Amino acid sequence: MNRSLLFTLALLLCAPLAQAQMVPVTTDSDEARVHYVQGVHATGFVSFDRARAHLDAAIEADPDFAMAHLYRAVLSPADQRDEHLRRAQAASASEAERHFVEAYAANLADDHDREAELFTTLAERYPDDPMPMFWWANTENNRGNRAEAVAAARRSLAADPSFAPAYNLIGYAEMAAGNDAAAEEAFRAQVRLAPDEPNPYDSYGEFLMNHDRLDEAEAQFEMALAKDPAFEVSRTNLVRIGILRANEAFEAAVAAQDPDAVAAGYTANAIAYPPGAPPAQGREAIRDLFAGYFANGADGVDLQTLEVQAMGDYAHEIGTGKITVGGEEGDPFSYSVLWVKDGDTWRLHRDIWN
Repeated sequence: MNRSLLFTLALLLCAPLAQAQMVPVTTDSDEARVHYVQGVHATGFVSFDRARAHLDAAIEADPDFAMAHLYRAVLSPADQRDEHLRRAQAASASEAERHFVEAYAANLADDHDREAELFTTLAERYPDDPMPMFWWANTENNRGNRAEAVAAARRSLAADPSFAPAYNLIGYAEMAAGNDAAAEEAFRAQVRLAPDEPNPYDSYGEFLMNHDRLDEAEAQFEMALAKDPAFEVSRTNLVRIGILRANEAFEAAVAAQDPDAVAAGYTANAIAYPPGAPPAQGREAIRDLFAGYFANGADGVDLQTLEVQAMGDYAHEIGTGKITVGGEEGDPFSYSVLWVKDGDTWRLHRDIWN
């Protein structure tokens, strides 16, 4: 999945917390420390609900736990984030922990010069800890500075070559920069380093899916679910693959100007809502609708899925497309589709475009 600030910061603490020259974690409560470690681990592998539960338990055991409040801020909406950040700033903590808290506050304030200064200082003082440069890599990636993000992530790997999350960030940064070979190499490295976690397979699957390697992507998402059946993002991505395949069949049917094949992609009681015309209900009416389009010269369509939300045997897709008429590209359009799963096939059930 392409990762926002929430997601990539989520991957921070997959490395051990207690090593030589690592940033210290200050708490007098053993219970709080245990929950904190478990919460950070869950966060690192995208189990956000479980992470919040453990971090809340850590804060309950030690209300003055700065780093627990910091990570709870990262995992919170804005109205709760500010309160956790305030409590992290007020809590008892080491100078290094304060640097982390201040750097996060600088990030929120768009003071990236100060943020960079704090992270580079931490990296120099704690050369065995991959986290400072990884935080900075995340910031650069979110700012669209892909080369700088990769360089900072590689510095985190220099501190700890086993720090798998760095490869995840490198993969997405290189993919965004169009460096596909480097991106795939990074995603595969993450899988090798963390073979028992679902997220590396999901990330690699997303890369493959975005490059139309659907069979390979499907295998990666299935592997992620084999590692954790509750890893819903991979389940949604499998639905997305089913819809992409159905869209490919739709595109082929339009290119062949075959209204029967187009109609077969819809459910028996589907409704299509074309712009400037009455709805077409049922396969026969939808067949006639597209036969009319073909009679007027429509001979191609290119669909681009933007978003998929899965809801059991239903799914909602939002996308854009372009139609060709007589081989000439026509106006772009947007569409919204409610899909229904029919056996192993996804079929259009409510189709709206404009």
